[in-house]
Amino acid sequence: MNFTPSQVSAMCEKYGAQVGPLPAEVDGTQLLWAMSGNESSFGVNCTPRHEPAFDVGGAYGANGDMPALIALYGSPAAACSYGPLQVMLCNAGNTSPTDFDDLDQAFAASVAYLNTLLRRFNPQSLDEIGECWNAGHVTPDPGYTSKLEANYGVPRAQATGE
Repeated sequence: MNFTPSQVSAMCEKYGAQVGPLPAEVDGTQLLWAMSGNESSFGVNCTPRHEPAFDVGGAYGANGDMPALIALYGSPAAACSYGPLQVMLCNAGNTSPTDFDDLDQAFAASVAYLNTLLRRFNPQSLDEIGECWNAGHVTPDPGYTSKLEANYGVPRAQATGE
């Protein structure tokens, strides 16, 4: 399920204040907006993204919740990221792939996981937050973080046509 930038913008506004802890210079609403730009072109491309490392035979396919998720939802659905922020199903709490058809549920699950990363790694910059989101920990990722910085600078009104 894809969404309009206006719909995604509204969810960023709704959930932005719930994101944290954040460095002082990072705004939660704009962070979510930038992440949605990186991950789904602001909601217009929310196609589930298969991550082979999380599937049967992949590096993480036999770890943690993956065997149960694969048994429940099958391959490749269990090994995909979903929604405007492309959160991995295994990181999205007690959700199913179809839950991401609901934009509010997609944001709630994504923000809950983002907050877990923020508490665990205490990133000190927008770049470090992006690294945590993309790799699961702070690690240099200039391709992702450069795009995140650019999207952080995109006003929501500009992208939504408002």
